[in-house]
Amino acid sequence: MGTKKPRILLACAPEPYTRLFAILSGRELTFVSTLTDAHAALKADHFDMIMIGVHFDESRMFDLLRYVRADAKYDRVPVVCFRGITVPNAKGKVVLEAVEVACKAMGANAFFDLMGFADDTVGNAAVRKIIDGFLESEQNGR
Repeated sequence: MGTKKPRILLACAPEPYTRLFAILSGRELTFVSTLTDAHAALKADHFDMIMIGVHFDESRMFDLLRYVRADAKYDRVPVVCFRGITVPNAKGKVVLEAVEVACKAMGANAFFDLMGFADDTVGNAAVRKIIDGFLESEQNGR
């Protein structure tokens, strides 16, 4: 992926920060927890990838996704949405499937469930591989 550190905007609830920080080591990360902060970061800098958690700013993932895809500056930048915390829900699998469909319909490149990967070396390596795949495709597409 070259010598330049990929820049990732990570918009999510605080709970998965520590895990994602470890998974994404070697990248330049900007964490935001509100839609206002995300808008400011997107205007001030350029990112190679945008990751948005379902529970970002009290479930405003779709608001941020809509904003990003409306900005020509980010039309080719990969956007990956994810679930980063467990919330009890009797219909969890159905809800996650619906969220994934909605994310892709709104222009996200992918949706994954971080909670579906073990928080260990193997699980975290699998998540990093997913993210690296999108970063490499973005860099090769320029």
